[in-house]
Amino acid sequence: MSVHLLGIRHHGPGSARHVLEALQNLRPDVILVEGPPEGEAILKWVGDQEMKPPVALLAYVPDNPKQSVFYPFAEFSPEWQAIVYGLKNKIPVRFIDMPLTHKLVEVPAEESPENATPDIGMADEVADFIPVTKNPLSHLAEIAGFDDQEEWWEHHFEIAKQPEDVFASIGEAIGALREGLTENNKVEKIREAFMRRGIRQAEREMYSSITVICGAWHVPALQNMPKQKDDDALLKNLPKTKIETTWIPWTNDRLAFESGYGAGLDSPGWYKHIWNNQNDDGTRWLTYSANVFRSNKIDISSAHIIEAVRLANTLAALRNLSKAGLKELNEATQTVMCMGDDIQMQLIRSELIIGNDMGSVPAGIPQVPLQKDFEQQVKSLRLKVINEEKILNLDLRETNGLQKSILFHRLLILDIKWAKQRYISGKGTFKEEWLLLWYPELSIALLEKAPWGNTVESACNHYLKHISSNCGHLAQITELVSKVLPADLHEGVQILLTRMDELAAMTSDIAMLMDAFIPLTEVSRYGNVRKTDQETIGAILQSIFFRLNAGLPSSCFGIDEEQSVLVADKIKAVNKAILFLDDEMMKNAWLETLATVLKQKNVVPLVHGTCCKLLYDSKVIGKEETALEFSRALSGGNDPSYSALWIEGFLKDAATVLVFDHEIWEILNNWLSEVSAEVFLEVVPLLRRTFATYTPSEKNSIAQKVKQAPTLGRSFTQKDEVDVARAEMVLPVLEKILGF
Repeated sequence: MSVHLLGIRHHGPGSARHVLEALQNLRPDVILVEGPPEGEAILKWVGDQEMKPPVALLAYVPDNPKQSVFYPFAEFSPEWQAIVYGLKNKIPVRFIDMPLTHKLVEVPAEESPENATPDIGMADEVADFIPVTKNPLSHLAEIAGFDDQEEWWEHHFEIAKQPEDVFASIGEAIGALREGLTENNKVEKIREAFMRRGIRQAEREMYSSITVICGAWHVPALQNMPKQKDDDALLKNLPKTKIETTWIPWTNDRLAFESGYGAGLDSPGWYKHIWNNQNDDGTRWLTYSANVFRSNKIDISSAHIIEAVRLANTLAALRNLSKAGLKELNEATQTVMCMGDDIQMQLIRSELIIGNDMGSVPAGIPQVPLQKDFEQQVKSLRLKVINEEKILNLDLRETNGLQKSILFHRLLILDIKWAKQRYISGKGTFKEEWLLLWYPELSIALLEKAPWGNTVESACNHYLKHISSNCGHLAQITELVSKVLPADLHEGVQILLTRMDELAAMTSDIAMLMDAFIPLTEVSRYGNVRKTDQETIGAILQSIFFRLNAGLPSSCFGIDEEQSVLVADKIKAVNKAILFLDDEMMKNAWLETLATVLKQKNVVPLVHGTCCKLLYDSKVIGKEETALEFSRALSGGNDPSYSALWIEGFLKDAATVLVFDHEIWEILNNWLSEVSAEVFLEVVPLLRRTFATYTPSEKNSIAQKVKQAPTLGRSFTQKDEVDVARAEMVLPVLEKILGF
C-alpha cells in the first residue's frame, strides 16, 4: 500500500500538467482531492459534454444562502484535471477537506476574522495563517534571485518542464519552511486532520495505491501523520449545518477572487495560454497581443511582433531564465508596441491576461425552483447570460420587448442587478435601453431570494410584503411603488398601497406627502404602454393628493427661509405634476388650495409669491389682482427683505413675465425706483439670487427693455385718441406681410 502526495498550486497550469503525468505513471486505485466532501455527489457532471470550465462548485446553507462558498475550477486547475482523469478511467474520486457542514456554521463575529482563515493555495495561503512578518516562500524566491515569490513559482513550476520528482522537491521545500513555525490557526489544524482522516479511510478500504492532490502547504502535515486519537479529539463535537451544492458558470475575472480554496489568480488568461501552448516562446502570445491592438484600431505590424519576441527572449536570457515569462512579455509589449505607454497595456490586461471566458454547466444540474424559472424565462425571451456588457434596446409596444422589460424590473426588485436601465433622451415612453452584464455572484443573489417564492413573480410579491412591512417612511414606499409599477406586479402594488395608506394617515409632513405624490404621477404614464391597472394608480394618487391638499395651507407659515425654499420648490413640482396628469378635478382642487394659501395672512413671502405666480399662470387671478398682490408685497410698510423674497417666489424661473408683462414690469420698476440707497444695497443680494437663474438671452432681453423709454409700461386707456385714417393706411402692408 502506497500513498503519493502531490502538492500543487491551485489553478496552476504547470501543476496540472505534473499531476496528469504523475497519475498516468502511478495509475492509482483512488484519487483524494482537497475539496468539500459535500461536492462528491455532483462530480458526475464534470464529465458531461455541456460542462465547460471555468465553473465553480457552489455550496450554501439553504436557510441562509449568504453563508456560501465557491470552489472555482479552470481547465488548467490541477484538481479539475485529476477529477476528469478519474472519471475517464473509472477511478474513484473523493474530496477530503473539512466538510462544509462544519465550516459554514455561523460563528460569532469576534471569532471568525482572525481564526477562520480559508485555505489558500501556496504563497497566499502561507501569508494568511502563519504569524510571521514575511511570506515564507519569499525566502526560496530570494535564494533563486527573485524579488517576487509568484514570479519565482511561475518560472520553476508553471512554465518550465520538471522531472517526475518535482512533487518530492516541493514537499521537502515546504517541510523546511513549516519546520519551527508555530501554527496557531485552529481551523487549519482541523482541515488537515480531516484530510488525514480521508487518507486513513482509503487505507482501511484496502486501496493499494492512493494519490492525494492538495495545496502544497499541506503536504508536510499529511506526510507526518500524528496518532489517530489526536485527530479524533480535534474533530470531536464540531457544530453542523445543512449544506446543498450545485455547479454554476464562472468567469476569468472571478478566478482572481479568493473563495473555497482561497486561491486567487491574477492572470487566468495567461495561465490558460501556458496550458494550451506549453512550447510557445512568446510568438503566439505577442501575436494575440497584436490582434487585440488591431481590433481596437491601433496599428501594429509584423515587425513589431518580431522585435517584441526578440526583446522578451533577450530579457529572459539576461535574467538567467529558461524562457520569457509574463513579466518579460509585458515589458516587451509596452516597449515595442506601445512605445513605452502603459495606458494601452490595460487592453492586454483585460482581454488577454485576464480574458473574458465564461463557462457553462449542463441543463440538468440541480437547481432551486427560482433558478429554474429564471432560466426558463431567459430562454423563452431569447436572452443570453454572458459575462460581457451588452446594450439592449426595447420597444414596449411589442410583446417580447415588454416581457423583457418586466423581467428586468422584477429582478431589480429582488436586487439581482443583471440589467441596468439607461437614460434615453426624448419624450416617448415606449422605448427603454438596458445594459446587461452577468457575473457569477448573481447566482448567489438568486439563491438568497429562493425562500421568497418558486417563480420570479411570486418571489417579488412575497419579498415586497416583507420589505414594505419594515418601511417606516412614506418616501420609502413611494420609491418601491416606482419600481413595482413597471414590473407588472398587481399583487405587489396592492400590498404597497395598503402600507402607503397606513403611513400617509400617520404623517403630517407635507414635504413627505409631496415627495410621495410627484413620482407617482411620473410612473402613471406607464399605463398606456404597460397596461398597468390605472384604477390602482388613481387610488394611490388621490389618497396622497387629498391629504397634502388639506395640510398645505397650514404648513406655509411659521417656517424659516431654508424650509420656505424647499416648500416653494415642491409646490411648483406638484403643480407641474398635476398639469401633467390632466385631471380636471385634481387641477381645480389644487388651484383652490393655492388660492386659500394666497388669501392667508402671515404666509412666508417666498411661498406666497410662488402661489401668486402659479395662480396667475393658470388664469385664476387676472392682471389687476396680480398687480394688487404685487403692490401689497412691495408696500413701503413691509420689510425690504420680505419684498425681495416675495419677488423671488414670483419671478424665479419666470423671466418671460418681466419681458412681456408691462404692468408687472412697471410695478417692479416703480418699487426699485422708490427704495432708498441703503435699502437697495440690502435687497440686492436677494434680487441677484432671483435673476441668477435666468439664461443669458433672457438677461439680455431684460437689459434691452431697461434701455427703452420710461413710458414702455404705460397701459392703453380709452382716453387715448386714435387716428383712424392713419391706422387704415397700415392695414394693406400688414395684409401683404401676413399673406392675406
